[in-house]
Amino acid sequence: MVSAISGSSQATQYSSSSSSSNAAQEAALEKQIQDLEDQAKAIKDQIQAAQVRQDIAVAQAKLDALRAAESQSTPSAALRQAEFDGERTTASNEFWM
Repeated sequence: MVSAISGSSQATQYSSSSSSSNAAQEAALEKQIQDLEDQAKAIKDQIQAAQVRQDIAVAQAKLDALRAAESQSTPSAALRQAEFDGERTTASNEFWM
């Protein structure tokens, strides 16, 4: 009879220590999951930032190309009109128009 009580007591102790061990493991796993989710969000933010930086670089390159094309020696509208009208095309004509 004493051994039955003693065995029952040991099972209760094992069960409670097992429960606290499980709770500790659950807490550790929940923390690990949260840490991994935080890492995933940070990586996602970094990827999005890199994509935005790439979009900025592309837009800047297009702007630079457009400005370079405009600054080349292309005739102005006034100069083209003077040539069309058959007038003499000098730099002074460009300002008269």
